[in-house]
Amino acid sequence: MLLFIGGCSKNDAINQAEKQDALNGVPVPSLAETKAIAQEGFTFGLPIVMYYTSTYELFVDTTSSQYKAPIGQLTNEARVFTPKDTAVITPNSDTPYSLMEIDLRTEPTVVSLPAVPKPRYYSVMLTDANTFNYGYMGSRTNRHWSR
Repeated sequence: MLLFIGGCSKNDAINQAEKQDALNGVPVPSLAETKAIAQEGFTFGLPIVMYYTSTYELFVDTTSSQYKAPIGQLTNEARVFTPKDTAVITPNSDTPYSLMEIDLRTEPTVVSLPAVPKPRYYSVMLTDANTFNYGYMGSRTNRHWSR
């Protein structure tokens, strides 16, 4: 339960801005417009908030029970994920995963895959901070991706 009690004086910044908007003829959004803005903000903002939350647990907070490896280092799980793995939801409970967080803000990163024999299936999913899957590398494609 969250309880928020706030008080505003008649001369606070919000009241002053509302008065100035009224003087300048700036329309106040209706309740329906305000609700639509809030819904769009939630829909747009939730994926990136969840991304940063899981990234922090998996690759930044070394004291987290979910910590895997530092940013820029590939980590392999020799086991399948269980309900105790809460930082990220995995699509398959019978698939071993490798994880890597790459920070591309300062420089590009080259990801190379070893030769894998033909009968073996493998895939590397490429996602951004908005959880958009923009590509993959694997046994079903020979594409090279850059972002």
